[in-house]
Amino acid sequence: MKKIVPIFIACSFLLVGCWDEQLYKEVSIVPLVGIERESEKFTGHYSFSVISNESISFSTVEGNGLSVRDTRLNANSKASETLDLSQLQVMLLTEETAKLNINQTFDAIFRTPRTRLSSRVAIVEGDITPYIEKTENMDIELPDFYKDILKTDIEFSVLPDIDIQNVAGIINDDAIDLALPFIKMDEKTGIPKISGLALFSDKAYTGRTLDKEESIIVQVLQKKPGKYSMFTYIWKKEGEPYPLTVELARYKKKWDIQDGKINATYKMKFNIEEFPYDHLDNEKNRKEIEGFLSKELTKDFNKVTKKLQEAKSDAVGFGRSVRAFHPRLWNKGNWHDTFSELEINVKVEAEISRTGILN
Repeated sequence: MKKIVPIFIACSFLLVGCWDEQLYKEVSIVPLVGIERESEKFTGHYSFSVISNESISFSTVEGNGLSVRDTRLNANSKASETLDLSQLQVMLLTEETAKLNINQTFDAIFRTPRTRLSSRVAIVEGDITPYIEKTENMDIELPDFYKDILKTDIEFSVLPDIDIQNVAGIINDDAIDLALPFIKMDEKTGIPKISGLALFSDKAYTGRTLDKEESIIVQVLQKKPGKYSMFTYIWKKEGEPYPLTVELARYKKKWDIQDGKINATYKMKFNIEEFPYDHLDNEKNRKEIEGFLSKELTKDFNKVTKKLQEAKSDAVGFGRSVRAFHPRLWNKGNWHDTFSELEINVKVEAEISRTGILN
């Protein structure tokens, strides 16, 4: 026993703790960050948690610098504890910041090993300040508010399900462009709301956006919709208007790519969610509705595709298929220029697969 004790003592000196350990009591957790850029100067707004009287509130500190990392160092000097972004939930960027090579904004985020890769990113309209300040109309804290509204619109196919890790891959891929959530301030309530998607070309924001209905079409074109994808139209019968709401059940896509031309066909099956005219047990009425849906969806899908081409933003990822299987077309020149000049025709073939418990 006497021989074993010295061995244990000697071995204890070889044991070490976590070399990068950080205690929560020594740092301020930052779940929300806002970045704005003007020329070569950055301003960072860091919302961090403050615990007092067994309740959690959030305070914001501002930092200025020549880079995103520099703004954080400057903000650290104004905070009582070190700012820790390992629990970051949402990162907001102004339009002006996103219009300049977005890689410069994300470089420090990508390089930091403690960065939370599942954090969301969004573009905001105008000045960043009102988006970082909680209003009286909000019943939850800002970080949770942004996390919840983004999650909801991802489920309803308005937004792509991408995080900081996905952003890193897309902005360094020449064959697809980034499309990020676009947030505006609601004029009536004074609360931020998601209005659609901000379109990027190469690594910069184009200044062009899509509304929510158009954004859903982009997710469907990609074949990466959320849990729900719904479309609503007004169908007229004998001059009487009837609302028609359908939910996408399943579908197949086929892209026929030739030199200078892409024919994209989507065969879709829908569930009827709302249709007060009824009479869907009648085969003639059913075929008429399917034809109506096919026509309207084809028109809207082509309209969105044309908007993407005008913005030179291949948010759908046509370029990935071209690069993989059509090298002659891919090597024609810069893909963003080639994409904008292609003849792209989208055709939707709609079929009603379920009408609900009513006919």
